[in-house]
Amino acid sequence: MPNMPKEAISASQAVCVLILFLFGSNALFNIDAHTAQDSWISLLFALIYALPVLMIYARLMKLFPEKDLFEIIKLLFGKVTGKVLVALMTWYALHLAALVLRNFSEFIRISVMFQTPQIVIMIIMMLLVVYMTKSGIETMGRWSIFMMPFILTISLLTVILSINKIDIGNIYPIMEHGLGTIAAHAFEFFSFPYAETVVFLCLAGCYKRKESPYKLYVYSALTGTAILLLVMLRNILLLGIPMGIADYFPSFTAVSILDIGGFLAHIEGSTATNLILAGIIKITVCLAAATKGMASLFGIQNYKNIVFPLAVLTIALGFVIYRSTLEMINFLDLYPYYAIPFQLAIPILVWVVGEIKVRKMRKKETKEISS
Repeated sequence: MPNMPKEAISASQAVCVLILFLFGSNALFNIDAHTAQDSWISLLFALIYALPVLMIYARLMKLFPEKDLFEIIKLLFGKVTGKVLVALMTWYALHLAALVLRNFSEFIRISVMFQTPQIVIMIIMMLLVVYMTKSGIETMGRWSIFMMPFILTISLLTVILSINKIDIGNIYPIMEHGLGTIAAHAFEFFSFPYAETVVFLCLAGCYKRKESPYKLYVYSALTGTAILLLVMLRNILLLGIPMGIADYFPSFTAVSILDIGGFLAHIEGSTATNLILAGIIKITVCLAAATKGMASLFGIQNYKNIVFPLAVLTIALGFVIYRSTLEMINFLDLYPYYAIPFQLAIPILVWVVGEIKVRKMRKKETKEISS
């Protein structure tokens, strides 16, 4: 990896970044059509699936402190194989940035700015993302920790204000879809959003050595799950399953039906802002990871020099990636299978090889000391 200006992010900032990353685009869709009112149980199963994988991500950070995933790969696999793996992970980060950008541009176009051309919405969002990425990881961390209270407050407020409008009958019958079906479809929640946090490993070189990566992932996963669970239950209890499944963006629709008057009459606007702010963080993480990967591949000294070209590529890719909103929604069923190599196969391979090489190195050092 070429020498680049050293950046650092604190544990609290990293936790906020990951929570917003998890909240991100998942909060847009939220209800799983396959498990309907049992979606919240699927989400809990997904957390159980995710924790061991997140511990593998954390273990990589522990084994190779202050190194990002690209540096680790090159260290373990050499020039040729290393570049292939770096290229694959760079593609995933770039593709994920485009997917999330398209998700949010569709949301804004359909729910908020329906007369605005989609390409204009994408450009405006990417200008914010480019500014954040070029400002550095520290700025992203500070921005996340600043915005976290606002996003949490709005989310919790909508849950509280919906209490007198919920229909508890919407969550019954519980476990209607059977344990097997619920557990099987939990893999979709596992892949989106939990395992997507593999992208954060591409920025792990900025995480301080003294901080525990295990706590980072556990705290983020538990807090993110709690927020998503509250939002999901709110949507199910307010909308009911037929409307919740039929609606492209149930989180926005759920709060738009709240009639609370006064200064909160337009709380749906605050909710839209809430979702978009989290989405911008997720896209920023992905774009920063993609630019770091590209810099690693081509020996570019400062990844910030190629942020703008990759942002343009992200817009182009996001614009052509789907032909319609329905196609975007349908891709959610296929996404986990596409993402397996990037979220599971490559990180597990890197972890196994890393464990072997680190142990060999420690044994060698022990022998040298004893001799």
